[in-house]
Amino acid sequence: MSVSRRFANTAFKLLYRYGRGPRYRHNERLWPHVAVGRDGAGNLSGYAYRRQPLPLANAQVERGCAHGTGHIIASGPSINEIDYRRLRLSHVMGVNGAIALAERHPVRFDYYCFNDTGFVRARPELVRRIVSTELLLFTTPLCLWHVLQQMPAEALRCRLFLIENPQRRALLPARTMEEVRHDHADDELAVFDAGRALGFSRDIRKGVFDVGTVAYTALQIMAWLGFSQIVLHGVDLNNAAGAARFYEAPGDSLPTTLDLYLPDHILPSFTQAAALLRASGVEIVNLSPQGALACEPFRQLDWRALAPGGAAAFAPAT
Repeated sequence: MSVSRRFANTAFKLLYRYGRGPRYRHNERLWPHVAVGRDGAGNLSGYAYRRQPLPLANAQVERGCAHGTGHIIASGPSINEIDYRRLRLSHVMGVNGAIALAERHPVRFDYYCFNDTGFVRARPELVRRIVSTELLLFTTPLCLWHVLQQMPAEALRCRLFLIENPQRRALLPARTMEEVRHDHADDELAVFDAGRALGFSRDIRKGVFDVGTVAYTALQIMAWLGFSQIVLHGVDLNNAAGAARFYEAPGDSLPTTLDLYLPDHILPSFTQAAALLRASGVEIVNLSPQGALACEPFRQLDWRALAPGGAAAFAPAT
C-alpha cells in the first residue's frame, strides 16, 4: 500500500470516528469507499469498493447444499504429522495460512475462510494465493477491504461469500448480545453466554460468532453448508504461543491470542457447539491427538483412518 493511500485511509478513519458515535466505530475502515447491499431480511447481498460492485455468492449458495464428510484444515503444528500424499480428500476448507499446505502436497481447497485482519495484513503472499484460486471464500466486509488495499479487484479469481459478526454488522450500528437475542428469537443464532458473546450460528447469513479462532467460524460455515461429519485437521489450539504454525519458519511466527481466549471462549464454544451439532446428527472428528479438543464430546481418530483401507474406522459413529 502506498504512503499516500495509507495517509488517506487514516484521515478518513479519524473523520468517521469523530463524526459518528461509538456504536459505529467498527465501520471506520469501510467508510467512505465501501457500500453494502442487504436483502429484505437484512442479510448481506451486495458489496462495492470505490463504486465498483463485486459479485457475491451469498444469494447462490444455499443452506444444506453439501452432504457427507467435510474437512477443515487449520495451521497447527500437528499438520506436519499427517502424510497428505496418502489421503484423497474432498470438500476441504482451509483457514488462514493452510493454503501453504498446497506447496507440499496435492491438497485441493474447495472452500476457504479468514476473518482476521491481522492475518491479511501480515501474510499478503498467502492471501494472494488464496484469492487467486478458484474456490469459495468466506470472509468479512472488513477483511475484503484489507485485501483490496493490496491488490485490484480484477486479481480475485475466487468466489466471495461475505459473513459478519451479528453484533458488528457492516455499516450498521453495533448491537448488544441481548439485542441480538431479541432480534433473532427464531433460535437461528444460539446464544451460549451473552456476557462473553458466545454462541453458534445455524444460519450464517444472520451472523457468525467469533470466539478468537477462525476454526470456530469455519465450523459454523461447514455445518450450515450441510456436512454431517466435519473433520478437524491441525486445530491444536493449546500452547499456541510456544508452537509455530506448520508453515512458519523459526523466528517468523506471527503473535497469537489463542492462549488468551482458549479457556473462557474457545473451549466452551467448541464443547457446546459439539453437543448442539450432535443433537442434530452432525459429528465432529478431531485428528489432533495432543490438542485442546482431544477429549469428549469430540470423536478422536488417527489421520491414517482417512487413508484408503481405513474406511471402516472412519465411518460415522452411530
